[in-house]
Amino acid sequence: MGKSEKVLDYDNVNGVHLSLKMERLKNSTNSMSFTISFKNKEQKSQWPKISLAFAIIFNILALVYIRISVTAILIIFIVLSFLVFFWITHSVQSESVVVIPTVGIQNSIKYVFGREDIFVAWANIDDVIIHEVIKLNRVLYFLTLLVKNSASQSSQESDGIKLIPLFKYTKPRLVMLEAIYTELQSLLMTARRRDDELASGDIE
Repeated sequence: MGKSEKVLDYDNVNGVHLSLKMERLKNSTNSMSFTISFKNKEQKSQWPKISLAFAIIFNILALVYIRISVTAILIIFIVLSFLVFFWITHSVQSESVVVIPTVGIQNSIKYVFGREDIFVAWANIDDVIIHEVIKLNRVLYFLTLLVKNSASQSSQESDGIKLIPLFKYTKPRLVMLEAIYTELQSLLMTARRRDDELASGDIE
């Protein structure tokens, strides 16, 4: 079967333009990929660039108007170099979630250089929810996997459930999370229905 694709464009909680691409993977009608990327990369990186520019200007003024030693200048240069390196290497470009029923869910974070992958086996997935987080004077919503802790782990989480938030860096709004949640729940329910049919011996 060919690959079907759906693209949605919304702003995130900070007003930055995001693009959500939902597609069914070819060779499997049940597997899906969800990718959220920044639609306007210049706007995405506006605040980090402003902060970095202010830091550089402040240090230049300190060098001009304040008499400081060579050691202090070297320390400032090292700190600025580290900030520039950290900003370049840890700038998130996109986040994606690949769902393959009966196999697992993989959450990937793509940076300017490199990526980070988290894989959760299908047997460990309990459910997927949208939950609220109150941060300062704002209410944020996060799509979250409920993952069963293995028996070998010392479970500090209540009821042996671990929370894995998805799309925590792109911070999409609720309307975008609901679109992903609907598709994820459909995949989960379809897979569980098949498992129940096999378990009940409903096969010839």
